[in-house]
Amino acid sequence: MTAPDVEAPEFVTEALDAGEDIPREVDRLPELLVPIAPSGEGLTRLMHAVAEPPLRYAPFFERIGRLWDMPEPDVREVLERSRSNGAWRRAPLPGLRLLRVGERGSGRDDRYLAHFAQGMRFPSHRHRGHEAVLLLEGSYTDGAGTVFRSGDVHEMTEGSEHEFVVAPDEPCIAAVRHHGLEFSSRWLRLMARWFDG
Repeated sequence: MTAPDVEAPEFVTEALDAGEDIPREVDRLPELLVPIAPSGEGLTRLMHAVAEPPLRYAPFFERIGRLWDMPEPDVREVLERSRSNGAWRRAPLPGLRLLRVGERGSGRDDRYLAHFAQGMRFPSHRHRGHEAVLLLEGSYTDGAGTVFRSGDVHEMTEGSEHEFVVAPDEPCIAAVRHHGLEFSSRWLRLMARWFDG
């Protein structure tokens, strides 16, 4: 591998010009500065590792930890569990799967990872307390027309109502913390109780 024409950093050039006693290996500095990127099989393994949880969501570890009030190793463990289909549970709405995080806290404080199927319509509901949703991938549009994408936090206050539709081209994965919700539809409220029980 030949080194591209790279000049030594200014501080090195200044030190050499000043006559300071610098090892002659410094002459090889441009060669050593050539970025080394994985290739072939190594690159394939790296790309596979970062395409799957937990590393897929590594940029969000700290934010998820704050949302769920848990240390990063526990966040990583939850995201690792999300790789198993058996860790997810069905919800009362078609296209929604949930992975509960820890035990339900006081005041129905629920923390979970949510998987919304692409194109899913989440019906109108009212929040019994504050809710925060951190989108990890995918997007949805709420009833007011606001689009929330990966990296966005959607917060709803107690008593607020809304609905949303997941983008049609990919599922939406989100870290959620809420204090209870109530569907506007009586039938959905009944279904939610049955699944919650």
